[in-house]
Amino acid sequence: FLKERAKKKVLVVSCDVYRPAAIEQLRVLAAQVDVGFVSAAAGARPVDIARAALEQARREVADVLIVDTAGRLAIDAAMMDEIKALHAALKPVETLFVVDAMTGQDAATTAKAFAEALPLTGVILTKTDGDARGGAALSVRYVTGRPIKFLGAGEKTDALEPF
Repeated sequence: FLKERAKKKVLVVSCDVYRPAAIEQLRVLAAQVDVGFVSAAAGARPVDIARAALEQARREVADVLIVDTAGRLAIDAAMMDEIKALHAALKPVETLFVVDAMTGQDAATTAKAFAEALPLTGVILTKTDGDARGGAALSVRYVTGRPIKFLGAGEKTDALEPF
């Protein structure tokens, strides 16, 4: 979306050091959509990966750096501390909460915890092409007080649409 429609120079980085395939998965996706990918040093901490990526984005005069973080439950205090540290280190313009529409009311509970921990600027609601009836969207919007900025209605990158 940002590259094609908004004509932005985009870099992406994965700070998910917990799921073995996450970094490679993002590398492949970045190549498919022809955006820059920031490699991370093996064994690096997520906050160090993010800082290095921000420096690279500045050197390359990128318009946007998308930082993919590990999925986490709000009840995991260590992971929530990590996301707060990432936010403090990067000072992002946008902080988007990505949630699966299929999780139903659990989405609202998780969204509320994230909204209390971080200054969210919006929500990306995925899997809206499934059986969900919109309850998650309304609930997440209500508990966060933030707009739903994108809807994902499929598995391909072109299935992400502004809302």
